Order: sequence, then structure tokens, then C-alpha cells
Amino acid sequence: MWSRRRVIFVGVAGAVAAGAALVLPRLGSSGAAPSGVALASEHADMLRAVAQALLGSALPTEADPRNHELTRVTTATGALIANLPPSTRKEIADLFGLLALKPVRALLGYSGDWAGADIPAVTIFLAALRDSSIGLKQQAYFALHDLLLGSFYAEPSTWGATGYPGPPKLA
Repeated sequence: MWSRRRVIFVGVAGAVAAGAALVLPRLGSSGAAPSGVALASEHADMLRAVAQALLGSALPTEADPRNHELTRVTTATGALIANLPPSTRKEIADLFGLLALKPVRALLGYSGDWAGADIPAVTIFLAALRDSSIGLKQQAYFALHDLLLGSFYAEPSTWGATGYPGPPKLA
């Protein structure tokens, strides 16, 4: 008869081994870096859910303008990623790939799907990543934060809500 401690250890070890079997082949891929547009398109549901959680009240409240803005942010995120070096694009692809795997998401604290995501649950998930004592979790949060907020605020029409008048005009 196994002790409770041994059962827990075997269960955790099995979960780690299964996660590694799923993740390591993806991380070791030596192909060309994916394009930013392809990444944003493939992971659009995740980007939209995270954007809604991060941007919150900065997004329009009406459905059509909100959807339009989320599409714009997702497209702009793809363009931003496309301008990054290949090694950085690969790292972002690895992050997005990990977040696409439901078991990995569950281990990180969010077990829901990205399509039709519960935005308050995504907000809690992101806060847990940000506040984690594990540096890799914090890096994942700040990568998502910087990509999405940078893409949102790169559009001059979003500046007014923050009181930012725009860059100084040179005479």
C-alpha cells in the first residue's frame, strides 16, 4: 500500500513528465522563426482574451467598436512581433505555444479556453503570473503586457483617454 505522500509524488512527477513530453519537442524546433502575422492569427483568441483583461476600461464598451479595437490590437501585435529579431520571435512563439496547451495553462493557473474566455478569470491568471516569485512566470506576464499594451497605445486615437497629448511638435 502506497502512502499518501508517495501517491502525490508519483502524480506530480507524472504530470511533469507528461508536460515535458509535450513541450520539449516544440521548444527544440530548429526551423525558421515564425512570422508575427502567423503567430497573431494562430493565437488570436488568446491575444483577444489577454487584451481584454489588460486593457479593461480603456476599450470601448459597445460590442462593435470593442470587437473592432480588439481586432486592431491583435493585428498590430502581429506587426510588432514581425519587426522583432528571429530569436525573439521564436521565444514568443514558444510562449504562445505553451499558453495554447490546456494542461500547461492549468498548471500556470488558468484552465479555461481562450475562445469565449471568462475575462475576470484571465485577469486573475495574469495577476498571478505578474506577482509570482518565479521569474519565468513574470517574464511571460510582462511579454504579454508589453506586446498588447504597446500595440494598443501605438495608435494615436487611444492617447486621448489617458490625457497624453502626443509627442511634442517640432517647430
